[in-house]
Amino acid sequence: MGDLNAKIGLDNTGRERIMGRHGLGCLNENGERFADLCAFNDLVIGGSIFPHKTIHKATWISPDGRSSNQINHIAIGRKWRSLTDVRVKRGADVASDHHLLLGIIKVKLRASQDCTCTPHYKYNIQNLKSKTTAETFSCSVKNRYSALEFVGEDVDSHWTALKHTWQKSCDEVLGKRRKSQKEWLSAEETVESSN
Repeated sequence: MGDLNAKIGLDNTGRERIMGRHGLGCLNENGERFADLCAFNDLVIGGSIFPHKTIHKATWISPDGRSSNQINHIAIGRKWRSLTDVRVKRGADVASDHHLLLGIIKVKLRASQDCTCTPHYKYNIQNLKSKTTAETFSCSVKNRYSALEFVGEDVDSHWTALKHTWQKSCDEVLGKRRKSQKEWLSAEETVESSN
């Protein structure tokens, strides 16, 4: 594509959703196109949001040192707007006449759980306190394990066979654990509140 050289400028009239008032210079034609692209895709221009000195906004300075422009930008979706700062790092050697633009993002990741293999319930291990149930469970696991025929030397196949052995024994002997939720309002509190 080549260089876009989009200057967004200071004036954000009519574009408050996509840019702040801390840009640099004046809006040019390519800057207008860039702003329209950001408005269409619901993006925010990060370099215009945070107040910094001019040297921390200018991404390109002319060789004679007279003019400076903000022509490199970081745009992020408004839904995920987690930028904490965007500024220019002038000391970084990037082998270009442009300065490095640095954006700091704060992200909260949610732990993903693989629910394909794990059961959606827990086993009632309290039943193992009973001696007869513990013996029945032990006998069931031993019988199932002795009935297994390991065809290959593959560790994964051994593991899945053992896992299924334990799961079937737990299903038959122990059963599923019932959720025991405390009542959030006891009978005593109900009587007190009615008085």
